[in-house]
Amino acid sequence: MIPTLQLGPVALPTYPLLALLGFYLGLWLAAKIAVRRQIDPDHIYNMGFYALIGAIVAGRIGHIILFFSAYRSDPLSILSPNLAAFQPLVAAVTGILIIILYRRRNRLAGDAVFDSLAYGALLTLAILALADGLNGRHFGSPSGQFWAIEQWGESRHPVQYYEMLGTLVVIGLLWLRSAAIKPGRLGLWAAAGYAAVRLLVDAFRDQATIIGDGFRQSQVIAFVALIVLLLALYQTAQASDTPPGVAFEWEQDVSSE
Repeated sequence: MIPTLQLGPVALPTYPLLALLGFYLGLWLAAKIAVRRQIDPDHIYNMGFYALIGAIVAGRIGHIILFFSAYRSDPLSILSPNLAAFQPLVAAVTGILIIILYRRRNRLAGDAVFDSLAYGALLTLAILALADGLNGRHFGSPSGQFWAIEQWGESRHPVQYYEMLGTLVVIGLLWLRSAAIKPGRLGLWAAAGYAAVRLLVDAFRDQATIIGDGFRQSQVIAFVALIVLLLALYQTAQASDTPPGVAFEWEQDVSSE
């Protein structure tokens, strides 16, 4: 594990550094798709940074409201850089609302924006998986395989790197076909690909939350999401008059449409 990066006398935590890098590279990749969807890539960068700033502020305010009694007794703690003092759900909802408002204000095609951001998010998720691996977060179950890695005093499945590599494969496959995939469907394929990766990879993750009759919660969520996304892909194929027999086949070449 490499939780910190030593640069002379300064020790920098790798997780927030990789998180910021992943966010920027995700926007960069999203901008590449935006160009293919005939959207000014500057809109993607602006949208992403506005959403990030709004999400950070809202997430912190949400935490302050939820734990107001603690902050009332120590008001200066509001300015603390503690990353745990954050409400991710409030942040996520705020970020999504900012993206929606920005898209409407600038009259951007919704399907093109969705394709760009969903595809770019895959790279961000791949880099976050790398950050998890370097910090020992969301670690794998014990393994005797030769490719196992040492984490927390035991040989384990490098599940974080499984997730990273699987997500990169999805990115590569979709990139090769992105020009042929109709607007609105690339984002669905990206989400479905990531759900499939998590469905497979999380079988090797340790300390999983178990629900029902021994089912892993993360895999159940991934399975349900994958089914819903495949149904959405089928419905969009039907709506565009694609023959039912090829609804789940890889997108046809633009030249053949």
